[in-house]
Amino acid sequence: MHSSNVMFQAADTSSRVETPMTYASGYREGVSLLSKAGVSNARNEALWLLEGVLRVSRLDIHAEPETPIGRSSWSCACEALRRRAAGEPLQYILGTQAFRGLDIAVRPGVLIPRPETELVIEEVHALDLSGNCLRMADVGTGSGCLALALAVEFPDATIHAIDCSDAALEVAKSNAVRHGVQDRIRFLRGDLLEPLSLYPEMQADLSVIVANLPYIPTRELDTLQPEVRDFEPRLALDGGPDGLTFYRRLLCDALVFLRPGGSLVLEMGQGQAVRIREEAERLSAWHIRSIRQDDAGIERVISLERKG
Repeated sequence: MHSSNVMFQAADTSSRVETPMTYASGYREGVSLLSKAGVSNARNEALWLLEGVLRVSRLDIHAEPETPIGRSSWSCACEALRRRAAGEPLQYILGTQAFRGLDIAVRPGVLIPRPETELVIEEVHALDLSGNCLRMADVGTGSGCLALALAVEFPDATIHAIDCSDAALEVAKSNAVRHGVQDRIRFLRGDLLEPLSLYPEMQADLSVIVANLPYIPTRELDTLQPEVRDFEPRLALDGGPDGLTFYRRLLCDALVFLRPGGSLVLEMGQGQAVRIREEAERLSAWHIRSIRQDDAGIERVISLERKG
């Protein structure tokens, strides 16, 4: 049966309109559904979903608009479009997110990597790491994006990737295998740096610790965008009453495992740089190396050096 002659159910199930689907008509249906749902970037997101589900490029969609879409393929595309219209993040539907040029697998239960988190890696590159035996830790590794980027961009380094979530560690491990760096990353389950206490040789041994910890104040969680609030793991978002619960602990715990002159590089939330600086200065054990802004001018990453 020639698929162009088959009548398929349109993406908007409430209308019960049956339409023969081609790249062009499928794209129009997708844009219409996402626009009605309030998706601001409906045209691009419809294209991304069709590209991902149909395994074609947007060039194919635009250059061959009358190419028919098979019944099962359109059914899958409809499901993806409906999920996005219901507010589910695009990255969970497609299953991936780009990070530092790496294709990172993501799924519900794991925080989606953000572009601003790449600044953490840029800050590590700004450190003087020459001549060191590079041992690093990624605290709260989530999808493993930071640990993977470190392993790829610092090929002589070994990395300890730590998370308290079994689901996150499973995704991070699969990403390490996906990019061929699993032999240089040790995955550990536990709270902050606690798993390293099982290895006495790790004390004062690390050159760098990076972390993107939960930093949203608890009272603000319900004000987040619905696709974040309703779909991304609260465990990876809730930073306690003022957003800094985990940062205070890490500032203390990192002193045990960082070698003198070692660096702690942290992503942080808007307006938190001053308070983190104050917490670090209160301990009298940290020197503030730098504070890096993101593209919006928000102080996003702080780099601290452990005093000798």
